[in-house]
Amino acid sequence: MARRRGSGHDEGGAHGGSWKIALADLMTVLMVFFLVMWLISVVDPADREAFVDSLLGEKTSSIEQKNASMLGSDLNPLDLKPVASIEEIQQALAQVDPKNIDIEDTPTHTKITLRSDSFFESGRATINERTRIQLELLGETLAGRGQAIRITGYTDSVPINTLQFPSNWELSASRAATVGRTFIYMGVDKNLVTIEGRADNEAIAPNDNAYGRSLNRRVIIMVDKTGRQL
Repeated sequence: MARRRGSGHDEGGAHGGSWKIALADLMTVLMVFFLVMWLISVVDPADREAFVDSLLGEKTSSIEQKNASMLGSDLNPLDLKPVASIEEIQQALAQVDPKNIDIEDTPTHTKITLRSDSFFESGRATINERTRIQLELLGETLAGRGQAIRITGYTDSVPINTLQFPSNWELSASRAATVGRTFIYMGVDKNLVTIEGRADNEAIAPNDNAYGRSLNRRVIIMVDKTGRQL
């Protein structure tokens, strides 16, 4: 009796058609992939970013993006306080003897010079209770502003060589760091604070007499007013 082969032939035909569907799907994926690669190569980056934002439903202004990048933190630029005025800074340092501090205001920054002899113990980077309170008041004033702050320490030319401070470089940097830590403790964003130690470089007075050396021992705080990194 002859076998019927019709059902087997039909089953084979079904399998034969499935590979065509898979191939069509693969071709679609490849077409989309190459289309995306082509768009990346020819579309302007700014337009591409706008296109992506529109897809995600995000509308972040360029100013907010710049501020967020500068801050490097979770602070919302809309929550930041205005730039600190010279009057606010002077008020924060009102208890400091005027001969021990100098405040200079320009369109781009506020420069605060601290005479190290009144803020630090000789040959050390520690501060007393009164100095700590004064720096905390300044830090509290600068907190929440979103302003970049550069703190630079300087010494005189008399060398130091101790276990803690092998040279004037370490001493000057440590004094600047003490001020920076105080600011951060009072709420200043650590991403906005830069610490530098310049040792006896950039002297502002001769080092051949006691008075000149006292002027060279200083910490300078530069507070930016323009929204850029110092």
